[in-house]
Amino acid sequence: MSAALTAERRRRPLPGEHLARLRDALDPLATRVTARPLAGGIDTATYALRLEHGAAARELVVRVYRDWQGDAGAAVRHLHEVLTAVAAVSALAPRPILADGAGELIGEPLMVMSFLPGAPQAPTGQDDAWAEQLASAMADFHAVPLERLPNDFPRDGTAAERLARVLGRDPDVRDPLWDTLASRLAPVAAHVVANPPVLIHSDFWFGNTIWREGRLTGIIDWDGARIADPARDVASARNDLALLSGARVADVFLARYVSERGPLRDLAFWDLVSSLPPIRWLPHWVEGYTELGLDLSLPAARARLESWIADALGRL
Repeated sequence: MSAALTAERRRRPLPGEHLARLRDALDPLATRVTARPLAGGIDTATYALRLEHGAAARELVVRVYRDWQGDAGAAVRHLHEVLTAVAAVSALAPRPILADGAGELIGEPLMVMSFLPGAPQAPTGQDDAWAEQLASAMADFHAVPLERLPNDFPRDGTAAERLARVLGRDPDVRDPLWDTLASRLAPVAAHVVANPPVLIHSDFWFGNTIWREGRLTGIIDWDGARIADPARDVASARNDLALLSGARVADVFLARYVSERGPLRDLAFWDLVSSLPPIRWLPHWVEGYTELGLDLSLPAARARLESWIADALGRL
């Protein structure tokens, strides 16, 4: 995972020279090109790019891998491959347009994809129908036949291997909650019963969804899509819902998912594995929530996280 970008760096305007280069690569006949930063996210800078031909206009999304830790070129190539596969089987995913992993166009690696009109829809306090739409969307892409994906599509290993990857890098500041989960999860990981693998998103939260007139119409940020245990995806979404709206809404999400896809084995283990990243990154997550219009303080988010973890430990 890359380092979290500050809001100022994510929203930095694209210079006119960069806009001109993007126009030349995407639509040389466009008479005007503009870009506006899009809110949300913590690890890349994302822009809505508008290319105009007189009264006609075309909008695309440009995702810039700014200060990416690791191989940004490989990350861009991976996203292009994933979107190509997922967009072929799901109308909820954007289509890839251009991949520049070397950063030749504007000096930073980037990905251009189709624009999904709408915006993230934040929780309001009356979130049952909202959570149920999220669950139904997840159930839909979990139902994609795996034979429709490429043979080399990324695939997770065992639950123990997943836990080892998450625990492989300790938080910068020692946290007793992290240590508690590490000590409780390690002995049981080898005994987790796997659910039949599906196509998962792996970062399914409301900031990565697009809504129009109260309807969920798109899902973005498919970088982590892979074939894996569906409980991993469900747990990640539930963890985020518990932070945003409380445990009851997370359970509403689960009830709708189970009604469409059936029950999941060993969900408590996955709920706890999904609680490890927010222990480490919670200040950055809260910053992203705030950008999207949520009034959630860091102490309140921490209290909800601790309550969620205590409940999941009781179910383990």
